[in-house]
Amino acid sequence: MPTIRETVGHLRDLPRYRQILATLVRYGYQDVVSALHLEGIVRPLERVALGDDVPPQDRARRLRLVCEDLGPTFVKLGQLMSTRPDLLPEAYTSELAALRDDVRPFPFEEAEEILREEYGRPPTEVFKALDPVPVASASISQVHRAVLPDGTVVALKIRRPGIEKVVQADLDILKNLAQLAERRLQFLVPYAPSSLVREFERSLKRELDFNVERRSMERCQKQFLNDPTAHIPFAVPAFSTGRVIAMEFIKGVGIQDIQGIRALGIDPAQVAVHGARILMTQIFQFGFFHADPHPGNLRVLPGGVIAPLDYGMIGQLDARARELIADLLMGLLAQDTDRVLRSLDALDIRGERVDRKALRRDAAELVSAYSDLTLDNIDLGLLLRELIAVIRAHHLHIPPDLVLLIRSLVTIESVGRNLDPHFDIARQLQPFIRGLTLKRYHPWRLLAHGARMAEDVQRVAMLLPDVLGQSLDSIQRGELKVHFDLQHFERLVRQLTRASNILAAGIVFAGLVVASSLVFRVGPVTLAYTGYSIALVIGLWIVWSVLRGDR
Repeated sequence: MPTIRETVGHLRDLPRYRQILATLVRYGYQDVVSALHLEGIVRPLERVALGDDVPPQDRARRLRLVCEDLGPTFVKLGQLMSTRPDLLPEAYTSELAALRDDVRPFPFEEAEEILREEYGRPPTEVFKALDPVPVASASISQVHRAVLPDGTVVALKIRRPGIEKVVQADLDILKNLAQLAERRLQFLVPYAPSSLVREFERSLKRELDFNVERRSMERCQKQFLNDPTAHIPFAVPAFSTGRVIAMEFIKGVGIQDIQGIRALGIDPAQVAVHGARILMTQIFQFGFFHADPHPGNLRVLPGGVIAPLDYGMIGQLDARARELIADLLMGLLAQDTDRVLRSLDALDIRGERVDRKALRRDAAELVSAYSDLTLDNIDLGLLLRELIAVIRAHHLHIPPDLVLLIRSLVTIESVGRNLDPHFDIARQLQPFIRGLTLKRYHPWRLLAHGARMAEDVQRVAMLLPDVLGQSLDSIQRGELKVHFDLQHFERLVRQLTRASNILAAGIVFAGLVVASSLVFRVGPVTLAYTGYSIALVIGLWIVWSVLRGDR
């Protein structure tokens, strides 16, 4: 039952509710409003005037227009949904991807007032110069060119006045509508609308906090300190706050301006390779990547250097997720359906009441379609789209960061193809996938894994006396009745410890053999022979330990 505070909040937001619902009706979504039983909120005259005569075709385009009409929150929501091919058909995701943040700039006087509030003094005392005409204007912020006292030219990103209140009101309405949808539109239940809104709220609030974006810029800058092909704009912390970011002003050439790139004496095909390699490095080496690499966010500098802009949307993948993605791709190429399904499950791509037999059948068909391909000549974009089609057909859910990963790869492939029609993103992906595979079987990693496993087994063995002691106390109090035999307990502990050591050594042995075989193929050969030698010693010790038995 709603609290008084929630009821007052809904009454306060009633005009906005009416505006949202009336906009849906205006663009032909009367059926959605009716299904939610919210026609009463729309003014009767509006219902009569609008009617139901809007043709049902091209609903995707009209959904984009709804988002554009309803302002910043819904533009961002539409952009988020454009990244969810697991939830919406391709016609909708393609149309929503066309949403743009370009909006009318807010007055310079309001920008000056924000700067005065953030810095505690007039902007004229803070900057040597400040251009009153914005160089860019978006739904959440706008950018002005400024000059710091030391002469550094910066781009001053200023959050729109009052935007946080507008966004919060819209988020409250969206949460309420999501709850209604779950109760009244049963076919939406598997898609968990409330969960999607919570995910959107988290993403949007992070984007509103410019401290988060500044820290992301600084982290990405450290990734490419020694890479001459990437330039991450630096932020100026002393002039940055939660509502303002002062960052390096980047000129350069737009990555879609092929003539401008050639005028710099740069081959566009090489730019495509650099851009893809930068994104691959972020994804598969660091697991912290720019999740919105569309053409407007990429600049080309002299020498073919790529400068990615706008760090409001960032994706993160831990080491295990990166390896599982490599597993998924290798499973597809190896025609190993079970490996593909294990990778999907391990990546938390799951659903409720899934028909496992049907999913396995569709996965097998997808795998067989790539039976004659290798990582060198695979069409990654097509593969990802077909994989998404299988996921969507079985109502599986994809974790948000994996959605961002897929979106980033598809976007950068599109950018690359615009620069070079023969651009092959799979070829750029190949060394990273192989690197992850080799890293998994690195001897030191296997040794560490084996040591951790031995420690876990030994810890269990050491905990047994305490557990048994607690169990005995429970038995004495009459709380537990168990019959068990403690004969030869010390011998059992010794056997467990020996078994764990043999198991750990076996893992290291197998890893050394596999890793040495891989190294033997790519070099250096001496390192491979060293690995084989160590594996031989470990193997002899394992044989001796097994033959020694329990003596």
